[in-house]
Amino acid sequence: MSMLVELTVLIATLVGLLLGICCIYWVKAPPSARHAWWGRRVFVATLLSLGGTALFAAIVHADGLAPLGLLSGLLTVAMLWESPAPALRDDT
Repeated sequence: MSMLVELTVLIATLVGLLLGICCIYWVKAPPSARHAWWGRRVFVATLLSLGGTALFAAIVHADGLAPLGLLSGLLTVAMLWESPAPALRDDT
């Protein structure tokens, strides 16, 4: 049972990492309002699911709680990090 919980927390951490990176890319890279809107919403959903997983991991005293918490914090920092606005090309 304990190994199943650890595997679940590990998979949730890896999926949260990949989804969070994709969301940050959608928000920051392309100058598209639609991608940014979807990226923000999916990012918030990702953080909420990581928080729910962290709550579950804390209740069952899982060892994978520390990386999960670090990932949530680092994804938040990465999303809020100020970066220069992408330069728009003038193709005229």
